Amino acid sequence: MRSRLVNIFFIGLSIGGEAIYVHEGKANVLLLCILVVFATLCIALGGYLDNDRYDHVIDRANGKEGIIVNKNIIFALYSIGTILGILYGLFQFQGIWSKILTHSFCFLLPAILLHFYASTLSRYKGIGNIIIAGLCCFSLALPGLITSCTRKDYWIALTPFLLILFVSTYIREIAKDAEDVKGDLAHGRTTLPVLLGNYFATFFTMLNFLTLALVILGFGLYYKYTWIAIALTSYLMVFNVLRKSFSWRKTQQAWKGFIALGVLLRILFLHTDIL
Repeated sequence: MRSRLVNIFFIGLSIGGEAIYVHEGKANVLLLCILVVFATLCIALGGYLDNDRYDHVIDRANGKEGIIVNKNIIFALYSIGTILGILYGLFQFQGIWSKILTHSFCFLLPAILLHFYASTLSRYKGIGNIIIAGLCCFSLALPGLITSCTRKDYWIALTPFLLILFVSTYIREIAKDAEDVKGDLAHGRTTLPVLLGNYFATFFTMLNFLTLALVILGFGLYYKYTWIAIALTSYLMVFNVLRKSFSWRKTQQAWKGFIALGVLLRILFLHTDIL
């Protein structure tokens, strides 16, 4: 659970950083930021608990302990997150119900997908991993998607972060699958490590270098992003040098560190005058 709390912390930190930036100068800015952060955290926490509830047998086989809670608590978290999203829409688009309902769906959709993932799609890890990576990107882009007007240059600057977040989250998810092969095999789940067998390590290494290439292309080609490219590239190069001595547990934790570094650099990019 400690690992989940760290994830929740960085989700809140990244969304809070984005929300403060896109709502700067608007009326009720503090209220809007609080609503979007807590709505997302409620839905994310509901997703974690939902997944633990459905996967508790496999987690036990893999030597992990999840927190099993009543499904009503999970439903309540999803509902609270969606209601907070609706309140956000009410304050952001006062009286414009078409926009309120449309933007509220941005909170309802992740809740539906997380439950569908926990109950069904987690059995098909190839699809499930892509959905989780996509939802992580969606959460980072959420404040910009639900505000009334977001500048084009904001999306241009955010796009490299989204691409790298998607690939790095996907890599971390399949590293977790490699760690959990025992339980997945025992319960008939076909994950990429099971499917690729001896070729999995080569495939994983290729994804590592794909991320490195995205860092260089996404940031290194633009002079003002050089400091971000240097930081992320250095992390990946050190990680790849040391990776042979890592267990899969340490590998997926290292990728969590990479994602956390990206979150901190994104916040620094948004809220300082370094550039």
